[in-house]
Amino acid sequence: MKPLTGCKILDLTWVYSGPYATSLLLDLGAEVIKVEGPRFGDHTRTFPPFKNGDSGYFYAINRGKQSIALNLKSDEGKALFRQLVQKVDVVTENFVPGGMDRMGLGYEELKKINPRLIYGSIHGFGTWGPYADWPGVDPVAQAMGGLMKQSGFAGGPPLKTGPAVADALAGIYLALGIVAAYLERLTTGAGKRIEISMMDAVFSVLEESVVRASMTGNALPGRGNTDPLGAPWDAFHTKDDKWVMVCSLGGDKFAKIYNAIDRPDLVEEYGGDGEEAIEKRANHLAELNGIFAEFAETKTADELIELIHGCHVPCGEAKDVAELLEDPHLLARGMVVDIDHPRLGHIKTYNNPIMFNRQSIGVQPGENPQAPEIGESNETVLRELLG
Repeated sequence: MKPLTGCKILDLTWVYSGPYATSLLLDLGAEVIKVEGPRFGDHTRTFPPFKNGDSGYFYAINRGKQSIALNLKSDEGKALFRQLVQKVDVVTENFVPGGMDRMGLGYEELKKINPRLIYGSIHGFGTWGPYADWPGVDPVAQAMGGLMKQSGFAGGPPLKTGPAVADALAGIYLALGIVAAYLERLTTGAGKRIEISMMDAVFSVLEESVVRASMTGNALPGRGNTDPLGAPWDAFHTKDDKWVMVCSLGGDKFAKIYNAIDRPDLVEEYGGDGEEAIEKRANHLAELNGIFAEFAETKTADELIELIHGCHVPCGEAKDVAELLEDPHLLARGMVVDIDHPRLGHIKTYNNPIMFNRQSIGVQPGENPQAPEIGESNETVLRELLG
């Protein structure tokens, strides 16, 4: 039995942030009933990659869920929805702010018929504040949350991350908030409303740069793969045309690496752990990285990693996703899931990274969860929950 077994979620979310949140909760044991509008459903059903008319994108974040099709603009659809709300623990939505209220299905109305209801929302900027009415998507949240100006290289334009991390962060925070509210309800018996802003979520993970800007008045610029905290610190190209990320922090690690590449003169000039030595290395980081980069070009990635690990410094090869699907470490930890899908064929996707007793809480060996067709669970859900 999983931790959230017995928890029922009526999930109105679409695209990525909300469905990602409910996919995490599903892996933790919740029953997720995805509410889609007929006839087209969640927009991600139309997102590539496709095979035989099915979307791999939709599958990745909706496997294992049920789907019911309800027209929430009709009186009959609203009536059915309200009846379902009385039978579930959680409702999630990520429509534009006020969208549910305008349909008469907002939190204040729903809690009248289910005081134990936990109601979770994700919006680009939340439901109050100067930006509340602005439409929000992941890259805009990355930009306005401060992430893009810290990405990229000094002097270059702001740069977003590859995957939709603002969506993912918002989804993780919503899932965490729902678990906390569900736990609290065991004591109080009362539900509550949870709201996640994507901009808030991005801002909350900017690490030391927030307090740094507060203390110094200066915002951190884009700095590529480097960090002034250590040297060498960058992605270094090797002679077998691979890239290895090296993160050397501290004077002792600096000394070990530059002694290992036969540059004791640099250790003598830039070594040490005092504030002055740290600042001196930071001011000459480009030069120190450049010297190490020349050395890296004489080694294969495996040789360089072996040398750096011998100095007890974190490093690793920069890998693409195709390589990760065959990565021995991810395979050993059960993070790559093999699925046989009736139309997509044999596919691989990621598993849930939460490990309980050395095993992912997500898809278990031998399981083959499918993603639902629009409305395929209408009869089952309405019969089981509403009779």
